[in-house]
Amino acid sequence: MEPEYKRIFGPTRERPPIAAPNASAFFKELLSLRTILLIGALTQLLLTAILPRYALLPPLLLTLHTFATTIHALTSNPFPSDPTVIIRDRTSTQFPQAPSDAPNTPSAAPQQPGVVAFHLGVRFNHPLGILAPGARAVAAHFAACNARVAADAAAYGCLGYSSWRGDAQPANNTLLSVYYFRDVEGLNRFARDPVHRTAWDWYAREFARGEGGWGIGVFHETFYAPPGRWETVYVNMPPTLLGAVSVPVAGQEGEEEWVGLLVDGAHPGLKNQYARMGTVVKGEQLGLIGDEQHQGAP
Repeated sequence: MEPEYKRIFGPTRERPPIAAPNASAFFKELLSLRTILLIGALTQLLLTAILPRYALLPPLLLTLHTFATTIHALTSNPFPSDPTVIIRDRTSTQFPQAPSDAPNTPSAAPQQPGVVAFHLGVRFNHPLGILAPGARAVAAHFAACNARVAADAAAYGCLGYSSWRGDAQPANNTLLSVYYFRDVEGLNRFARDPVHRTAWDWYAREFARGEGGWGIGVFHETFYAPPGRWETVYVNMPPTLLGAVSVPVAGQEGEEEWVGLLVDGAHPGLKNQYARMGTVVKGEQLGLIGDEQHQGAP
């Protein structure tokens, strides 16, 4: 019998918080380099005109801070011991096999459930980007929807979500949220939630059917991977995407606990793509690599 999976994080009594987008990084990435330099130059000119004796102090302090942080990063351990920053070597994800399973004794036989991946995004087409008319309201509606799905995750079967920025355009003006749901039914329950309906009705009224509706675009994609048709692998990564998800289980004393899905990828049952998918179906039937090559799969 194969050994049990070694989970990267132990169980917790409360659901680990979902990381919120970094507001400063969000603002910075949606501005072009030229705009950032222009803002800095104008700020420096204004400071020079108002407080000429202290005008050199801000750039000097920023320069010293940059040198100090760079030297510290180069001389310190490049692989932090905090697993929320970087997890050494290979990891993968494994769901507990049943709600009654104890967190520390999951089954060694991969029997993954199906997973729904839902992509929801917005693109600021207007030349003013995040300063465009309606952009602030769009951000508020997105925040409200994220707060609702996080607060009522059990009702909707939402496992977790994370936010990303697209770089296809110089302004990086496309934002994407990646959600994971247990099934399509839960996703549709959220789509009918009043918070989401209010957001969609507002957008349809102001942009989709209104004049100048080109200013802000929205999109979504839904992918359903049935059991045995998905897998994950992360190497030298922090908890990312499905690897950042935690699910509720019944603890040894019957109380609810939360267990992260990340497990040590060195487990023999996770040695290749076939093993991680927990299937014995031939590669040609799965639409994967050929059966004669599967031992070398990543």
